[in-house]
Amino acid sequence: MAFVVNTLPDYVEQRKGELLQKAVLDFETRKYVNLMTGVKYKEALNILATDPVLQTRTCGFDASGNVSFTQRVMTVAPYKVNMSLCEEDLRKKWMNDQIIVKAGGEVLPFEEKITDNIIKKVNNQLENLIWNATDASNGFDGLLTIANAEASVIDASKGASDYETAINVYKAIPAEILDKAEIFVGEDAFRSIVLEITAKNLYHYNPEVDSAKTIILPGTNTKLHGVAGLNGKG
Repeated sequence: MAFVVNTLPDYVEQRKGELLQKAVLDFETRKYVNLMTGVKYKEALNILATDPVLQTRTCGFDASGNVSFTQRVMTVAPYKVNMSLCEEDLRKKWMNDQIIVKAGGEVLPFEEKITDNIIKKVNNQLENLIWNATDASNGFDGLLTIANAEASVIDASKGASDYETAINVYKAIPAEILDKAEIFVGEDAFRSIVLEITAKNLYHYNPEVDSAKTIILPGTNTKLHGVAGLNGKG
């Protein structure tokens, strides 16, 4: 008698799926954006806008106002990571005692540490790409690239400090979207802002929110997030 397993996937495939999920879903900014699944190349987002016009009430009918439809095309850039790891390279080194020989193969030493480190590095790269990617180099545009190309983007004035700049950004947010707006800065600017808030005795924030990388900007109801993808961007 024997086990018949030829119709089952190899275990490595199950592990691969787990690693892929962690690599794609665990980078920092991912927590604040919606994930579109199933896009193989390009997909259009259909955007609706209306501008109804209030008119003086009179007899008759005078049509005024429009319903406008526009699109933004989302483009997917495929990426992969290929690494070849052979336990034979380690056999003559200090970690040879970690190689476990067993029937059917050998166990790679430090497997979990290696894969966790790979996932962390992939997440760091995705975090940077989602903000800073350019189509010419990366196959898609990041959020900063898109914003810099949009004529409708509002530029807030730079303050004497990161905190003052954040306040200027808050003031520049249009009133009609203020209840939904959130502010993003680099982790470096975030630390600077928190320190200045503390120095000004503005203790009206909760540093425990979202692992201390999110606060409510004092005097407002607007969240301020620190993300690694904006480090060094001012």
